[in-house]
Amino acid sequence: MVVQTTLYEFLEPNEDPVFNKIEKLREGEEIQIDSFSVRRTDKFYEVENDEFHEPFRTLDNCYNFISSNLY
Repeated sequence: MVVQTTLYEFLEPNEDPVFNKIEKLREGEEIQIDSFSVRRTDKFYEVENDEFHEPFRTLDNCYNFISSNLY
């Protein structure tokens, strides 16, 4: 099994451009990160693509999910 790591796994999350994009989202805004649509509601960060639609209560949980599916 080959495991690929990224530079951001060794740095603080706030140094990752993906984390920064999600962090800047305001309620009602939506961004595209790779194949993911990421939307901020009043209670959740919603991540959606053709395969799933997942809500996350925290920025960290949302970021962890996206980064584990990107890399």
